[in-house]
Amino acid sequence: MSAATGSARMPGDVFGAECRRLGPRLMRDLDLTEVQAAGLLGNLGHESGGFRQLQEIAPAVAGSRGGWGLAQWTGPRRLAMEAWCRARALDPASPEAGYGYLCAELRTTEAGALVALRKAPTLEAATERVCRLFERPGVFALASRMGWARRALTALRDGPAGPSPESRKPRSRAGRVRRATNRGDRS
Repeated sequence: MSAATGSARMPGDVFGAECRRLGPRLMRDLDLTEVQAAGLLGNLGHESGGFRQLQEIAPAVAGSRGGWGLAQWTGPRRLAMEAWCRARALDPASPEAGYGYLCAELRTTEAGALVALRKAPTLEAATERVCRLFERPGVFALASRMGWARRALTALRDGPAGPSPESRKPRSRAGRVRRATNRGDRS
């Protein structure tokens, strides 16, 4: 499924908001760097039309149900996703089901793709590895996937409320305590 790319912070930007929501979780839960998470999110953005389409619009295989969910799982992978959701009493259309299955698949049947992704040093390498080893599409469309990955990285770096010089500085515990004490209660 192909999708157009655009600004990382446009009004109603579902993709940017989802990247800011999912990216930190992917980094924590799958032990990914920001760049690696953005490469994965870029592929998911390409596949799902920027997280706007759960169901593939025009299935490549005539008569099939087509791709479904975050990664547009098809064929046996779609059936496995649906079975995983049934076993957990989850609605396959729910965001938590999609995220949960993505992580489960990357830790089990697609663990090789996760290992390769964790070794990717650049956004380009991460995006290509996810495409070739995890998504395995009939048409790679790497330029589109890279466009989505760049948008994902921008969204991750912007954070929930946009970039601020203070939010980009590393903070020590002592610095946090000092700031808290200086702003503290005056009773």
